[in-house]
Amino acid sequence: MTHKNIMVKAALGLALLGGILYGCRKVDLQDGYIAETIRYKDKIITLETGRDIMKGDLILDRTTGPITVELVDIHTKDGKPAPEMLQEVDAVEWKEEFTGQEKTLEELEAKKQIVKRPVFEINKSDGRLKFRKESYDMAANVYMIDVKVTNGAGSRIIKDAVEVNVVKGKDFEYRNDYAWIVCADYDWDNCAPYFDSVNIQIESFKYMGPGSMMTWKFKDQNGNIMDPSKFPEGSKQKGKRLEDFVFAYRKFSDRLEYDCAYPFNAGSNPREFEWWVPGSSFGKDARHDMFAAVFFQIFRPGKWEIVWKVQLLNQ
Repeated sequence: MTHKNIMVKAALGLALLGGILYGCRKVDLQDGYIAETIRYKDKIITLETGRDIMKGDLILDRTTGPITVELVDIHTKDGKPAPEMLQEVDAVEWKEEFTGQEKTLEELEAKKQIVKRPVFEINKSDGRLKFRKESYDMAANVYMIDVKVTNGAGSRIIKDAVEVNVVKGKDFEYRNDYAWIVCADYDWDNCAPYFDSVNIQIESFKYMGPGSMMTWKFKDQNGNIMDPSKFPEGSKQKGKRLEDFVFAYRKFSDRLEYDCAYPFNAGSNPREFEWWVPGSSFGKDARHDMFAAVFFQIFRPGKWEIVWKVQLLNQ
């Protein structure tokens, strides 16, 4: 065999080996790999009713993508069916971008649409758990879910993949921060402030049905409805006027009405709000004002009625 023939055969052998290796690589890329140890990072995941939540990291353990994740079954921890977790609700989706610069409630609402969506579902592309805020009326319970993960190499069904702990979220929360009587003219030498001489409390916080409005009522120390139309417009400090964070407000002789979007005051840095009430509104002379602050957040959309009561101490 000549040297030339040997070289030709060697070249053909390398070409054949290369073709085999390429074919294997092509099959590997096409079919991929699916691990037997796919699992959720957290075995227990807590979901709060009344909140839009997406959480739960799926550990793929070298499983190649793309993957598809499906909910196979969901049941209570004692094995009972869980139709409440599969119910469809009227969910809000955005048709246009929310900018925060909307001037009216109507302008904001025009950017939304109502669609039917499951209250609970699995995100198909990564397996994360999705829970919708329209779960307000659901009861607390513990559920187990089975999921199926699929890619080009096949499928894996993961039984009891994660324990889902549904807890009741608050529709609202509040606290009464402080209230003082101060001198209206700030003549501190002749009129000392009466610290701790007044108290406030939110007497009631009621959900009144669907809508987008807060109604505030104020009671004096005798339980009589005060006339808030005579109040100054909220705080004398920037950033603490409730009027500045709603779309519109109206003053009446027995209440204040605020048009607002929900959740209200539930951002990353919730604030407290203040009111200044003339001393004449609660039996003091014109030299005194009542200065009061409250903190509150509302998570559930609707019409809310909040009654705020003044209590004068050391009378």
